[in-house]
Amino acid sequence: MALDHRLVDTLDAHARGDVDVARLVAGARQRGRRLRRRRQALVSVGAAAVVAAVFLVLPIGARGTLTLPAADQPGAAQQPAVVGEDPTTVHFTADQLVDDADHATWTTGRGTESVEFQGKARFVLARDVTDVRQALASSGKPQPEAPVRIGARPGVAWADEVPGGGAWLWFVKWQPVDGLWGRLEIYAPSRSQAVAAATRIRFDAARRCTAPFRLDSLPSGARMLECSVTLSSDDSVTDGSLVVGDANNRWLTVRAQRLDRGLGSPAGNLKAGPYQVRRQGSTILEMTVKPHHVELFLDGQGNGYSEQTALTVLAGYRPT
Repeated sequence: MALDHRLVDTLDAHARGDVDVARLVAGARQRGRRLRRRRQALVSVGAAAVVAAVFLVLPIGARGTLTLPAADQPGAAQQPAVVGEDPTTVHFTADQLVDDADHATWTTGRGTESVEFQGKARFVLARDVTDVRQALASSGKPQPEAPVRIGARPGVAWADEVPGGGAWLWFVKWQPVDGLWGRLEIYAPSRSQAVAAATRIRFDAARRCTAPFRLDSLPSGARMLECSVTLSSDDSVTDGSLVVGDANNRWLTVRAQRLDRGLGSPAGNLKAGPYQVRRQGSTILEMTVKPHHVELFLDGQGNGYSEQTALTVLAGYRPT
């Protein structure tokens, strides 16, 4: 067959194929971000040569904003025993899985490590299979499990219809490393696509959980239990939280959210070091430390600590 005929046949076959609308939209958004960054770079060249040099060093349009910084330690494949126990480190990477998302939330500590993006997919890794629980919405009437292979590892996959019909939430569960359980929940049109998404998660590297603040004053006997951070594709940390607690099952949560999300700047009548703090109801303390609105939870997302102890913790709040 002549070369021009083969080209026509190939193009015609692709033209009749299904169009992946979600991928087209994601690509358009990413190209738009790249164009904006290119325009910003050109303006900076005219303003200052130093700024222009910075834009030359950083690849235009590079997607790194949804990925946590690298940790100087091995991943889950090399040290499975510490998964979920180190609140500063996520022992897996999912760069390809979150690449086209607008935001992603990473959480580690208290027995599990996870990433969730845009409410469309969530992966959780744990040493105890009972800690791998469902987070995304479905009808609660799952289909039977079917055996699958995720790379070289055996696993199972099943689906559950989403309320309202027309979509499916797929689950893929397997042991990516001996002694560890992983489960991916993802809204996908088929089992094969859900399994393909699971293969994009890697367990040979680790990332640091980097909340936008640190706590310099912890309660007596307390330690860090959990870290969570939400990254946005506009090159920012949207919000982050740290959970601290002790062996007596006392714990509290401190959360910082970006002020430009419509949150106010409360005037408080309590003092916590250099900060003015106010009560939000009876179990939440809040303050403004630009660029974040900060909340401390004594109930619900906390348990057992007094308000005075909470003020001591807030006094040690330091933006990073």
